[in-house]
Amino acid sequence: MKIFYFLPIAALIFLLSACSKVNDAQPTVVLPTGNFTGQFMKIHLNPTTSKYDTSKASLNLTLSQSTGFAITGDTTTLHAGSYGSYAANAYYMQFIDQTYIPAKPGIKYHLDGVYNYAYNGTQLIIYVNYADTLSLQYNFTKSN
Repeated sequence: MKIFYFLPIAALIFLLSACSKVNDAQPTVVLPTGNFTGQFMKIHLNPTTSKYDTSKASLNLTLSQSTGFAITGDTTTLHAGSYGSYAANAYYMQFIDQTYIPAKPGIKYHLDGVYNYAYNGTQLIIYVNYADTLSLQYNFTKSN
């Protein structure tokens, strides 16, 4: 019978703790900006042979919140030189390439669309996977 005296007190403690306005601190997200150098990789799984074909190009990436992004470097065969605007949150980066024309995709890759990314203040990895056979990955190191 004494347990019935403690039930309202336990319920009140539970209710007060659930309604508490304690604000858990969210981790600070460091968005990448500056100049980066590194490598673009296209990794393609050949469905017939089940072997990976890998192509690489050395690239430079400039990210600025005021002017956008620019890709330079070895843009002769695999990746196009490009520029445009970008936005980022803690998990994704979206690039809008001003040189990419969707009606004429061509054979060179453009930094255009939504990508996953990881950034630790020095290393920047930007990647996207298409189906099970194609992965595009940019591995950059901050240069300034």
